Amino acid sequence: MSSLFFWSAWGRTHRFTYLLSLFIVISSLILFVVAWAKGLGNVVNWDVLSELNELPVTFQTISDGLLEYAVNSKAYAVSEQFVASAMRIRPNVATALLVGISVAFVLLISAISRFDRMRYLVSMAVLILGLAFFRWEMLEIPGLGGNYLFLILTFLFGSVSYYFHAFRPDYSIGVRFGVFALLTILAGVALGSLSPVAFPAMIIVSYGMPVLLVFSIGFIFFIAAEIIAGLVWVTSVDRAEEGSAQAGQRRTLGFNNFLFASLLYLVNLVLIWLKNTKSIDWDVLAISPFALYLISVTLGVWGFRRLIEQQEAVSFRDSGAYLYTGLALLATLTMAYAFATANDPLVEMFEDAIVYTHLAMGLCFVTYVVINFLPIYQQNLPVYRVLYKPRRLELSLFRIVGFVVVVVLVAYGGLISFRQGVAGYYNGLGDYYVTRNEPTSANAFYNLALEQEFQNHKSNYSLASLALSQNNQTAAAFYFQQALLKQPNPQDYAGLSQTYLQTDLFFEAVKTLQRGLRAFPNSGELQNNLGYLYARTSVADSAYYYLKAATGNVSRDEVPESNLLAFYARNANVLTADSSLATNTTKSTYESYQANALVLRMVAQSQLKRADTTQPVKPAWLRDVAVDQGLSVGRFASLYNYALTNQQPDTSIARTIKELSVAPVNQDFTDDLLLARAVIDYNRHDQLEAFGLLDQLAEGDQQNGASYRSMAGLWLLDQGLYRRAAETFEYNSDTTSIYYRAVALTKANELALAQSFWETASKNDPAVASLKQVLYRERKPTSDFEKAFYATYRLDDPNRGAYWETIQEPSLKTVAGVALANDYLDQLQWRNAQLILSGLPDSKQLSPVAVSVRTIAALRLSAFRRSVGSAETMAGKPILPRYQAEEQYWLGQTYERTRQVDKAQQAYRKALQLAPLNPQIVSAAAQLERSQKQSKTAYDFVVKALPYNEDSPELLKTYVNLSLDLSLFDYAEDGLAKLQLATTPADYQAFLTTYQEKIASIENSRQKFLQ
Repeated sequence: MSSLFFWSAWGRTHRFTYLLSLFIVISSLILFVVAWAKGLGNVVNWDVLSELNELPVTFQTISDGLLEYAVNSKAYAVSEQFVASAMRIRPNVATALLVGISVAFVLLISAISRFDRMRYLVSMAVLILGLAFFRWEMLEIPGLGGNYLFLILTFLFGSVSYYFHAFRPDYSIGVRFGVFALLTILAGVALGSLSPVAFPAMIIVSYGMPVLLVFSIGFIFFIAAEIIAGLVWVTSVDRAEEGSAQAGQRRTLGFNNFLFASLLYLVNLVLIWLKNTKSIDWDVLAISPFALYLISVTLGVWGFRRLIEQQEAVSFRDSGAYLYTGLALLATLTMAYAFATANDPLVEMFEDAIVYTHLAMGLCFVTYVVINFLPIYQQNLPVYRVLYKPRRLELSLFRIVGFVVVVVLVAYGGLISFRQGVAGYYNGLGDYYVTRNEPTSANAFYNLALEQEFQNHKSNYSLASLALSQNNQTAAAFYFQQALLKQPNPQDYAGLSQTYLQTDLFFEAVKTLQRGLRAFPNSGELQNNLGYLYARTSVADSAYYYLKAATGNVSRDEVPESNLLAFYARNANVLTADSSLATNTTKSTYESYQANALVLRMVAQSQLKRADTTQPVKPAWLRDVAVDQGLSVGRFASLYNYALTNQQPDTSIARTIKELSVAPVNQDFTDDLLLARAVIDYNRHDQLEAFGLLDQLAEGDQQNGASYRSMAGLWLLDQGLYRRAAETFEYNSDTTSIYYRAVALTKANELALAQSFWETASKNDPAVASLKQVLYRERKPTSDFEKAFYATYRLDDPNRGAYWETIQEPSLKTVAGVALANDYLDQLQWRNAQLILSGLPDSKQLSPVAVSVRTIAALRLSAFRRSVGSAETMAGKPILPRYQAEEQYWLGQTYERTRQVDKAQQAYRKALQLAPLNPQIVSAAAQLERSQKQSKTAYDFVVKALPYNEDSPELLKTYVNLSLDLSLFDYAEDGLAKLQLATTPADYQAFLTTYQEKIASIENSRQKFLQ
């Protein structure tokens, strides 16, 4: 164990500094393995490109118990594909490498300062020569052009090093480390602050790469025999007791095992060499050259110690240990940088360097062992203890032979390894100029790299990235094709497919992804993209197959899962075949998934005619949204779809949408956000704001104006504003709008005006034609629905009750019966109304609409009879939200008629909150407020509702009276003129008399005041 942890016998200073340097080397090895494992992922990541797809949906259904009105709009499904990013260049990686190189430099120069004179001079010459090739002039420090900066650095570090070597060799390693580290830090800070160029660390690393490559390859060559040396130790160490002194008692693996193990190792290297040179195309299981490097550099910690101590060249404790860690750190970080930048020519060059050096030195070292130590092996003696004390030929001779063999192997490969090193150098310079935003220079260096190695992936992918940044899809496609020649990756196929899509070569894009899946059958990203493309065609089964296969094969499963929901929503036949797909969704915080789950819900309701009464889940991101940030596609779609799906009042989301819609960064979504605001405002009973937004949208968007007006018309119908609804539908020319206009006029009891529209709407619709025939007595009603329709809307037929009595369907009978009862109450025939209501079917058989209208009718009857207890009982019964305003109105009427003013005010105000535009509610509430000397409050109620009710005589009368109360005489006269058009001549004359009397009274009061 003492030989394993040899540093434990050292002094505290040496032990601490060596373990620190060893820790740094181990850290670099870990970074190297991480960068190696990530491969192309170090610089290219998978981005997600989202696309909005419009889908027609019915997001709301309005029913009056007889007719249903579908409020249609568009919803948004989000389809997503994986897109390979451009080649990312991170200058901070070069900065980290430069820091590591500086640490290695400190270790090396500290170690060299303890060498003897000759070794010191040679080593410092090599170090200074390497320093010279770092191209310091590229830092462009003012006043230090040419070689001045190099000379200053050489003098600074050289003089201090010589001082330690010649005058103070007694200084400990800790002092030397501290001084050189301080000098390095000061030099780095000074150069970084004085250099005007961007990314100075990257420019030093990029232009100094040849020096790093030479030092790294030299170190790899130096440790190339460590694995064979390790086999010597394994086969010559005593298996029972390493320290046994009697040879006869020793038990070793022996020479034959050494030869066999060495042969297996060398065969592995030969196979790698033959495969890399394309001499064979076997699918052999060979150890990676980089794994061999990791093994060699680890074994070298102990192997280099034996070499130093057995050759007695320098002190391992004072200098050799730090020389090794410095070189190991430099070589490891350089290779890690090659992987971190995906500079595959450098990676392949290092791979060849490891294979060539290990093969050449492996053969030479086996020969060295056989020539010098075969007799010792045969005596079962510990060869490793004298491995570097040869009896016949020196190790240096075999190193020279090994170097010659390496040169021969490189030449045999056509100097491809050398050209790869040059290509990697140019790639590094190309990266630097990309960070400088100088695409012309970057393009030139990448093309120089291609001249050296035209198939290298780094240059081709980088040039494709530059072409894409310039929107040159043709050039990008060419370079992506080139990138596929030697080292294809899924990202290359995805990038090539995307360029074909951008140039409308759809089938070429599909074929590219198919080729990619043949090469990478488990690439979930390519599977998702192919499913995405098939989803745009009629090949639904292939789309489903690939999207389903992608789930579980990607790091972001939510993307193909979200695409599956979008696929279901866009293919109604799939939902028809399996309706459970609409409900079998999971809880996910991914915005696109949430958006597609919501749109799938709306499509299912439209296609399957199956209402979903559950409350939709509010998107989680809304809790922490920053309104000044732009909405992503997924966030917008989830917000928009939630606004359409949610039927409950939500003030917070209304405020959020308003803030997002006015943010300049969301201008692409402005119209859709305004529509979402309108829906939210309508559901939270701010109908005035909702109608204003729809009018704004209809005026600003000629293409979709008809859709917005249709939505507004249906909402007006829902609010009982029938004449205003008819006026809104008048702007549309489609048959559906004409039908809705006919319905609106019919509900307004304008059968004569509605007839022509019924005629037009019924031409191509047998169902509408049937209603028209019944309504205008072209034939008698036969079905329960026709009888209920006739009994409800032919108010001029006193015998319509006979049809009502024959209706069998409970809900239809109830709705029609309520219409009859309301007609009787309008005529003050409350007993007849009571008889009708008492004859209605049991509530257990009724639809929610029928139950609600019956409850309202009973509540109205209670108000008519001034029965507070009955009214309060009926008001406590469950009722649909759209009828709650009427419920509070009739409860308020009951309180008002029984002189309970405070309760009446409370009920009216609740009703106004729910239906601020209802003329009946507004008039009653305003009149009560006026009686309580609150004319300004009452006036505000009326002014808000009047623009939508200029045909309401009662509301106009209230408006005129309130205008007089507030001395707004011009407004009063304007209201009087509108009243003349809205009411009968007799009613107008009666009100005019009252109006003139009040004017006269006001004038008299004014005259008395002036006197």
